[in-house]
Amino acid sequence: MLEKIFLILLLKLPEEISHNIAIFLLKYNLIPSRRKLIINSTKTKLFNYKLSHPVGLAAGFDKNAEALPGLLKQNFSFIEIGTVTPLPQAGNSKPRIFRLLNEKSIINKLGFPNLGSSKIFNNINKIRKFHSLGLEPLIGVNIGCNKSTKSPLKDYEKCFDIFSSVADYITINVSSPNTPGLRKLQLKTNLDPLLKKISKKRELYFKKYKRNIPLALKIAPDLSNSDLENIVTLIQKYNIEGIIATNTSLNKKLVKNEKLLKLQGGISGNALYTYSNDILKRLQRLSKGKVQIIGVGGIDNGAKVLEKITLGADAVQLYSSLVYNGISIVDKIILDLIDISKKVKKSHD
Repeated sequence: MLEKIFLILLLKLPEEISHNIAIFLLKYNLIPSRRKLIINSTKTKLFNYKLSHPVGLAAGFDKNAEALPGLLKQNFSFIEIGTVTPLPQAGNSKPRIFRLLNEKSIINKLGFPNLGSSKIFNNINKIRKFHSLGLEPLIGVNIGCNKSTKSPLKDYEKCFDIFSSVADYITINVSSPNTPGLRKLQLKTNLDPLLKKISKKRELYFKKYKRNIPLALKIAPDLSNSDLENIVTLIQKYNIEGIIATNTSLNKKLVKNEKLLKLQGGISGNALYTYSNDILKRLQRLSKGKVQIIGVGGIDNGAKVLEKITLGADAVQLYSSLVYNGISIVDKIILDLIDISKKVKKSHD
């Protein structure tokens, strides 16, 4: 009841103010911890880590790894922080987040606002003093490049070097629509050298520390079949463990309200669900199940998680559904999955 009242209040406030309040409450452990929900039927494996369930937190919620103290106690099996850039940056001008209340979706044009790699590394390093590598929830780091950079590839290399010692896995984000030119890095001629450089960095790290760091590539939903084919080929060529499908979409046809069509930015939430599922299907077919996939977009119940898993996802990530349903949605989804598995078992008995 308290959460529902609090949600109503938050949804009346400007988007970024609401978000900052949520980060503050989690940062200072002011949101009650959740009882761990563990059952064999929901267990999964991601990047060689054994997880108690497939529900994680997408990058974008905790950009600066400030909310980790509270997030670690909210029953996610993995948490992705960022997007992090080497240098701090303010992001695009405000307002830059817009709720689509009727569609339970969001349009954002944030542009990677973050405190920069040095401060964010320190935030995660503090957490690592009591939450070691490999412990659930995993902590992944989503890396990007600065808007003003002259060498995007060097930015990704710098971020890899900085976070390799504290990240359970690293996500290469080449798909945000809000940094000019970033999505061009998804094209074969640009993606090949990027993955080659990061792959070499990882090899050197392994030789020195005998620890393999799983890598994931976060892609856009607005890709052609040939682009997807090239991505899968390069992923396999450089032994990248996973693909995160998908980032936000620029396809305004997903939004029903014509008044919102003029808003700049990427669409996430319920409006993205079917569209991102189509990418999942295509990825599964192209990769023949040999690449792990994290499904993102419009998840707010267990049935939707199951649908993404059926289409080829090994795990899923939430973000927009937290805005409309609160943090308790994580437990509700896990309980949904447990309930579905019980019904399936009963029907087979």
